[in-house]
Amino acid sequence: MNKVSFDIFIKMLGELNDFIAKEFDSEYILEVRAIGGFSMIIHKRLGEISGPREESRDIDSLTKDYPDKIIDKIMEIGEKYGADDADGWLNNHWNRTKNYNEEFEFFIKWKVLDEVSFSNIIIYYADLESIFMFKIRAMDNRIELAHLEPREQDILDVVSITRAFGITNFDDIENELIKRTVPYFPHAVNYLIDNNIICGTRLLTENKSKTKFQDTAYGKALISKVEEYNKGIWY
Repeated sequence: MNKVSFDIFIKMLGELNDFIAKEFDSEYILEVRAIGGFSMIIHKRLGEISGPREESRDIDSLTKDYPDKIIDKIMEIGEKYGADDADGWLNNHWNRTKNYNEEFEFFIKWKVLDEVSFSNIIIYYADLESIFMFKIRAMDNRIELAHLEPREQDILDVVSITRAFGITNFDDIENELIKRTVPYFPHAVNYLIDNNIICGTRLLTENKSKTKFQDTAYGKALISKVEEYNKGIWY
């Protein structure tokens, strides 16, 4: 699927804002609460993370359902700009299907994107610790539920965020709230440790067999990708 730059996303949001301002009450405000790739792009623009995070295929937003007319307009704008994600370039897929909003409501910290201003749209983005938990959660879904390897992009994003935190060894992580409260954290981190993507001592889990993974061709290719990604950026 096509990936979209920050500037194109802003153009699409601008067209969506014009539609909302024309078709809805002037007091109707659409809150975009970005949790995925788009929020990573914002952090990259702000100089808070390093790495090749310039584009995303969509804006994953933790918001309530949009009116049908807005959904139709989102799809129409996406076709115009070649943003062909099946759920729409602006969607609340994770909120609808995974209940992430309820799961993370006590953890998420939102920031307003001051760089851009619209009359009927406000853009919020999750801080790095919140995105870190979403990325670890996404990894855990793949490992524990679907029995698949984590997506390359999720792992690269985790690497970017841990480097931004100054973490090269998970034994040194200071945020005990994340380390001991988020139940899927040990599974995902043990995967990263087992595959030499990050350093650290194995974390304790209730079922130790969950941390044993086969050495697959995908895993080898991913490790090579991370090594390339790290080269010249952090070391």
